[in-house]
Amino acid sequence: MLQAMETAILTTPQQLEDVGREWLELWRETADATPFQSPMWLLPWWRHFGSNDLNVIATRDGAHLRALAPLYVIREDDESLGLLLGTGVSDYLDVLGAPPDITKIDCQMWDLQQLRADSPLMKMPLPDGWSDNVEEQDRCVVLSIDNPNLFSTHFRKKLRYYQRSLDCTFEDATAENLDTFLDALFELHAARWQQRGMPGMLADDVIQRFHREVARAMLDAGALRMHAMRSGERIVAVFYGFAHHATVSYYLSGYDPALDKQSPGTLIVAHAIEKAVGAGATTFDFLRGAEDYKYAWGAKDRINYRRQVFRSAAD
Repeated sequence: MLQAMETAILTTPQQLEDVGREWLELWRETADATPFQSPMWLLPWWRHFGSNDLNVIATRDGAHLRALAPLYVIREDDESLGLLLGTGVSDYLDVLGAPPDITKIDCQMWDLQQLRADSPLMKMPLPDGWSDNVEEQDRCVVLSIDNPNLFSTHFRKKLRYYQRSLDCTFEDATAENLDTFLDALFELHAARWQQRGMPGMLADDVIQRFHREVARAMLDAGALRMHAMRSGERIVAVFYGFAHHATVSYYLSGYDPALDKQSPGTLIVAHAIEKAVGAGATTFDFLRGAEDYKYAWGAKDRINYRRQVFRSAAD
């Protein structure tokens, strides 16, 4: 017998924490989800960056969670703006499962950012009295890795040359070495930005604490893809990314800028791609940003969209 769908709005951090286990199961079942819709990403995000009114819509079929829309509303004076949890630091944003009717929430405008073209929120119909504006927002750069001849013979020779010149070895993150890897990531990432006279996106203590929580949660869930490269005993490059179904996402990396001639950045990314292929992944997502090095791997653009939904003044 089919169970009737029931919808609840989670308005407290504790309610959000309490649904975490079911949320994780739903995320794992949703093949086209990204790491940025997972509880491992969004629960730490709310703890460190969340503010104003949680309005997370949870839809159940009996005892089972079937959809989750991670929303919150910023209210100031007589104005209100609705956003998806994770806005700002997330490369993709979305709901899990079918979209709810967000226009039922008391909010004048929804600013739904970093949506993929096939997002349920892009297709969501609007009732009378509402209108929208859709525009391109950012490019994510995506590489297909289901080709067994992804790296040419010449490129593999270059990789072996660089690896020998650095006398390097690779390690994967574990519960025991995770903090060491993160310390190295923060240090190496900062070193590259300091050469340009800038602090870099990981300089802030709050950002670092956020990523420590995320990395630990992703590791526990089997979704972390973090690799370190050592030259001798010293970590000289770190890859920090996530995996879901057949996709590995490359979020950040850091490498010693003093070793530029030996291409440690190329070596650590090549290692991450080879590990992804070995694990059965078919897509390597470089995420947001149109940096030249991404296209050098053969990656292609995928456009993210922004959909703003407005309630008419008469309503």
